[in-house]
Amino acid sequence: MNDELDNTEERAQTLISKDSVEARIEDWKSRLRTLYRQVSDWGLKNGWTVDNSGTVEMYEELMQKFDVPATEQPTLRLDGEQGYILFKPKGLWVIGANGRIDLYTSKGTFIIVDLAERGTPAQWTIFRATEKRDGDRFTPEMLASLV
Repeated sequence: MNDELDNTEERAQTLISKDSVEARIEDWKSRLRTLYRQVSDWGLKNGWTVDNSGTVEMYEELMQKFDVPATEQPTLRLDGEQGYILFKPKGLWVIGANGRIDLYTSKGTFIIVDLAERGTPAQWTIFRATEKRDGDRFTPEMLASLV
């Protein structure tokens, strides 16, 4: 059985290249931009101030392994009378998901993950950081209840 696992791991590593890592990063940034555009549109329609000028550095293990330079990921902050909302990407390569965003609000911390298979439309799902339960399908409209 260990030989089978070793062979599977070796095959998986040969499928990963610098080009494939760079392609995943570009896909991740594209999915973030699409989500942030949807959230920003919702926020502006509902009286929130939108700030999409922030970034956080991305330099994950696979990037280092394949000599892919660190890059910036966009963040998104909304401010309103109700409080604030901050989307901060946590990582692309996470177990069980196709990327993770930490969501900070005036009511607490949440985790948003993309549960879609690679190459398919994003399936953003939100979890409370303090609860171990099934997540809920994320929509921009639910933000009003999180602040």
